[in-house]
Amino acid sequence: MIVLASMTGCSDSGQKKPPSSPVTAAALPGELTYQEVLEKGGTVHNLSMRDDNQVWVGTNAGLYHSVDRGNWGLLSSQLEYKDIVGWYVYPGDPNHILIAGDAGVMHSWDGGENWSTIGAGLPTPANIRSFVGIEEDDQIRLCAFVSGEGIYQSLDGGETWQMWLPMDQEVYAMDFNPVENRLYVAAQFSLFYHEDGQWKSELLPQAEQTYSLAVDRRTGVLAVATEQGVFEKENGEWRMLNAKAPEKLIVVAPGEGKTKWVGIGESALIYSLTNDRWIKWN
Repeated sequence: MIVLASMTGCSDSGQKKPPSSPVTAAALPGELTYQEVLEKGGTVHNLSMRDDNQVWVGTNAGLYHSVDRGNWGLLSSQLEYKDIVGWYVYPGDPNHILIAGDAGVMHSWDGGENWSTIGAGLPTPANIRSFVGIEEDDQIRLCAFVSGEGIYQSLDGGETWQMWLPMDQEVYAMDFNPVENRLYVAAQFSLFYHEDGQWKSELLPQAEQTYSLAVDRRTGVLAVATEQGVFEKENGEWRMLNAKAPEKLIVVAPGEGKTKWVGIGESALIYSLTNDRWIKWN
């Protein structure tokens, strides 16, 4: 059951702009293998792609990046033991980065070298499990799902937060579609979206479980990872991808360049979808 609040939401107050590319700061080669990242970080929560050769992953113990498909580096030693499920880089200022996880929200103004905790109004501790930034004409909205509570929102760069949508089920992923002007949410028992001040359920054909979702802001296409495979929604129509991944994907994210989507499998391996074929990325 979802309990809806009557507050103005994170999705539909004015025309939105596609956000900037994911993390751009401090993208220097590292010396770790991906296996070492998994050993250090444990669970891989999320990923983003900057270009065909640069991927970022958030783990139980830090935010890591690879710029050559082989070597990996930790963004900052201050994040080495931080659980990170999401991040946001301010448009026009790649040195201003926010991260979120089980310890709440932190931000950096120098490309990730130094971090400080922010987030007045969030519970303590704030166990954030999903995090997204939405760019509007004159402001940026941040939305964070706090486990056991619901979705909070911030309009001042994460400094202060207020409860927006109390929820009694877990949220696995959130993303905003600027083409449809909708915030999509993959919850424990349903897929739904916020539009024109209301929440509406989205029926996904042939699938019962949703693990993750993402919007390709270049095209407005929505992808949802399910127990049946990855579905796409384009121009209001659902279809399952013809390409079959080597294993079940539990996280999906937009690609860059010739890569349409990237994903994380149950084994924590990273895959990319290029020319209608899923291949191991690194």
